[in-house]
Amino acid sequence: MYIGKTRLGNMGRNYYRGDYNNSELSWFGKIWRHFWVGSIMIMMLLGISLILLIGYLMALSTPIFKLEDVGFKGLKRVSQAELLHQGGLENQVNLLALNLSDVKRKMETVPWVKNVSLQRIFPNKLQVMVNEHQPIFLVLAQQELHFLNNEGLLFKKVEAKEGGALPLLTGLGKKDWTPERRLTGPVLKEIVTLQTLLSQGKDPLYPGKLSEVHYDPDCGFSLFTLERGIRITLGKEELETRIKRLEKVWVEIEKRPNLYTLKGISLQFGQRVIVHGLKPKSIKGT
Repeated sequence: MYIGKTRLGNMGRNYYRGDYNNSELSWFGKIWRHFWVGSIMIMMLLGISLILLIGYLMALSTPIFKLEDVGFKGLKRVSQAELLHQGGLENQVNLLALNLSDVKRKMETVPWVKNVSLQRIFPNKLQVMVNEHQPIFLVLAQQELHFLNNEGLLFKKVEAKEGGALPLLTGLGKKDWTPERRLTGPVLKEIVTLQTLLSQGKDPLYPGKLSEVHYDPDCGFSLFTLERGIRITLGKEELETRIKRLEKVWVEIEKRPNLYTLKGISLQFGQRVIVHGLKPKSIKGT
């Protein structure tokens, strides 16, 4: 019993001592093996990166990727020549080396341009999609006329021979503008709604028949016609109904022989339509 116990005790101690040494060696071997595997992978990645870099440098020097064609979409007021010049695309450049973010930023400095998106078409083409500002009125700001777009932004000063087809928007105060020269939300909503309603119908008043649209926060809108400066007072409520009523009345008024005496039309009194300056006569639709 003693010898057996001693053997088992010795065997147990030798076994665990040997297992500990083998375990220590195996961990060292694992670390050494991972080191070499990692080194090989790093060298492979460096080699691939070097090959790609050499290929990229060769592609920059080859004439295959030289920009030959620039296509434009969405242009109405901006010229292709202006965008090519502003974007630095007048000189032949490599399509791969072209910094699209930089070209986009430069093109968007053109006043009529709202935003631009660019797409490379390999091997040698660039597609430019342009979204221009949509002006709806002219506004006098700091003694100069500016274009107001459909988002309420004064985006550009009116130059010579520009803006003749748009009416002037008046009556706005400092409280109606943000520091970024943008109309506040409630005012913008009213103005865009009016512009939309006036541009509809068989013979719309907006934009060709109006010279001015006056906004009053309390009394609403008044329109002034391009011919003879006739004032049309719409008010602030039920604009859609009043504009439809105006269209019917206007058709009848234009038939009158003494139209030149017309001074104004008032529609802000409920369903009543008051015509100023014409001799009394029944007008259909009033």
